[in-house]
Amino acid sequence: MTIPVRFGQVFGLGIDLGMASRAFQLPVSYRVDSTGFAIDVRPFAVGLTVLSVLALFLLSGQMLNLLGIPYDATGGSPLFKIHPASYLSVLALMAWVVVDGGLGAFLGRSWRDSPGLMVLFLAIGLLAFQVIFVQKTPISQVTDNFVLTACLFAGLLRLNPGELRLVALLVQGILALNSLLGYAEGLSGFRLTPLYVNGELLSWEWRATALLGHPLMNAMTTALCLVSLALGAGPFRTGPRLALVVFHFGALFFFGGRTAIVLSAAALFAIAAVTGARLLLGRRFPLPVAAAAILAATLLVIGSILVVDGGLVDRLIGRFINDDGSAMARVAMLSIFRDMSWPEVVFGPDVLAVKAMLPRIGTPVAIESAYIGFVAYYGGFVTLFFLMGLAAFFAELVRRFGAPVLLPLGIYFLISTAVSSFSTKSLELALLTTLIITAFACRPQPPERSSPC
Repeated sequence: MTIPVRFGQVFGLGIDLGMASRAFQLPVSYRVDSTGFAIDVRPFAVGLTVLSVLALFLLSGQMLNLLGIPYDATGGSPLFKIHPASYLSVLALMAWVVVDGGLGAFLGRSWRDSPGLMVLFLAIGLLAFQVIFVQKTPISQVTDNFVLTACLFAGLLRLNPGELRLVALLVQGILALNSLLGYAEGLSGFRLTPLYVNGELLSWEWRATALLGHPLMNAMTTALCLVSLALGAGPFRTGPRLALVVFHFGALFFFGGRTAIVLSAAALFAIAAVTGARLLLGRRFPLPVAAAAILAATLLVIGSILVVDGGLVDRLIGRFINDDGSAMARVAMLSIFRDMSWPEVVFGPDVLAVKAMLPRIGTPVAIESAYIGFVAYYGGFVTLFFLMGLAAFFAELVRRFGAPVLLPLGIYFLISTAVSSFSTKSLELALLTTLIITAFACRPQPPERSSPC
């Protein structure tokens, strides 16, 4: 007698997805005529996907270092150099492969539903070959930048509407808490995660670190969040969305990202101008929306007065006037190619030699442009093909969620030209992908259209 045990039913999860296509057969015999157990893997896949999102947003590199895990610090096992979210997302991907019915079925579904994701996987394979076999450098950078991003994309899009809405609420709640910590740190001087560069504590740094660690990471993610909310994305009605837009925009001044502040302000102005033009052309709007807009504008004025009175504007203007040589470093970084031969520029130089050049050209930490840095680290040939794969992935996001996604993607592109971003080990792409999927998949739709959330 065969007793197929569905774990979802046994533990009261109420999940019944079909024995044939959604279960993993384990050859565990407990009787002579038994064929084994049937285990419903989908709850594990969902749980691992949610855990990977939580680890991504709650465990920054600075937080891991503070907990004693040498993620960004020198020394320690190479296994500690890979972010916990990457491990969890790979495990989640393996579970989703089982849920889809095997590797062949998973690849077939992915190619049919998300061709841009498959192109990104091919680009990751090329980059991994360059890193492992040609340059013989650690794989952690490829894993945290790109494997994590691709795995999260595959996992999040396999969630049902209720599960995706839950993840969207978690992400928005964490980012609201992150902005609140930004206010608290900026006003009190307390730092949740002290900022270190090359092992040296930056005691003079006034910018908030909050949950996401580095101030620029906070600024970029907060800017993308508030612009997405201003476009109507997110699992909220209009009133809470507008309040969050104002709240997040105020937090940007405590994170101190100049590019993020300017681009966010320009995007909000453009969105407000388009909305105002539509109203002038006779578009109707609900009274609660008007009340929420007036309240948001009032809060923005009050917040601006408090910011000016607290002296934060003076510090921020000081960053625009005196950038500690950041602008000169972005010009000087081009000279890194001067000491390379043409084969090195095309096919990739010695990474250790490139890092040794950085202090000499005035960029001791990293090359402050993702695209220049990618060429310098991996060579023009690999960079060209990888950026084509990344462009296909971004096109997949636009195809799935529509033209409004172009605005946050464009902001990310402009910010990444001025910071190291994915040319060094970073979680930015994974944060961007998770934020866009959870926000735009759960945006409210008109009554005649159905929303996935």
